[in-house]
Parts: sequence; structure tokens; C-alpha cells
Amino acid sequence: MHFPSPLSRRLVSRQFFPWLFLAYLPASVQAHVHGEARLEIGLAGNTLELRLEVPQEALLGFERAPQSASEREAWRLLQARLANPAALFSLPAAADCQAANGPDPEHLRPLSAGDGHRDLILAYRWHCRQPERLRALDSQLFSEFPRLQRIRVDFAGPSGQKSGRLSARQARFTW
Repeated sequence: MHFPSPLSRRLVSRQFFPWLFLAYLPASVQAHVHGEARLEIGLAGNTLELRLEVPQEALLGFERAPQSASEREAWRLLQARLANPAALFSLPAAADCQAANGPDPEHLRPLSAGDGHRDLILAYRWHCRQPERLRALDSQLFSEFPRLQRIRVDFAGPSGQKSGRLSARQARFTW
């Protein structure tokens, strides 16, 4: 299987990310496009992994550490929203998937802004009792975060590899 990033390759290995990981990358690491995110989906055995890379601006409206009281409150509310994967993604009920682990508060702190262009990286994991029934994922990200316009998707799993795009009009990815 070929994925463009080392982190992507780990999605389909047995070395999975923590349930929710939030970090910042300088814009120089990858192209930074406002309103556009990247979602990598890996399915191995009964474990589904998602890795979402999204400009902080698409979620908060600013790309630096919160400065004002209203920005700190927006950051606090964002943390709560990101800690609830069921509010962001829907999986088929027939697959009987449960989110693994709980959020790690250490990864939910704002860091210094540096050059001003920051991406958030979020990783989620589910364990599914019927993974063979897992054929699609619906995203509520567009309704939760109206600044988000598109998501580029890469999938790898037992059925092979697939790429696509999500938008507010087409928020379901099937494999």
C-alpha cells in the first residue's frame, strides 16, 4: 500500500495513533489551503483509524494561539467538539463500532503560533465488532465547521485503496 506520508503508512499498520491527537505543523511541512482538509482512513482487522489534517482557521477562524477571552472560549468549545467523534463522523450501525480510549487532555492545549499558519492534526480510532459491514463514513464536519469547504480523502483497507473528495453536498465516503 502506498500513502504519501509516513503518518499515513502507520494508519494501516498495527502502530495506531492515540484516540485523539491534536498537534500543530508549520505550513512548510505541507501545503496549507484555507477551507481544505485531508482525511486518511485506515481499516485493519477490527480497527478503523482516521487522521484529519485541517487548517486551524477552518475550525476557529484564526491561526494562532488564542489571545482574547473570546478566542480562549472558542478554543475551549472547540476542544469539547473535537473530543466527541460521534458528532463529527457517523459509521454504519451494523458495523457495531465503539470509539476507543478517551481524549488526552495533554494534546488539547493551544501552542504558540510561530509563523501564523497552523494545521491541526486529529486522529480517531474505533473498534468494530462487524468490520466487514463497515463500507462508508459520513462526515458532519461541514455542518459543524462552515469555513471548511472540501476534504481530500485517502482510504486503505482490506478492499484496497480509494481516494475521493468530500464537501457539504457530498459528505459520505464509501469504499
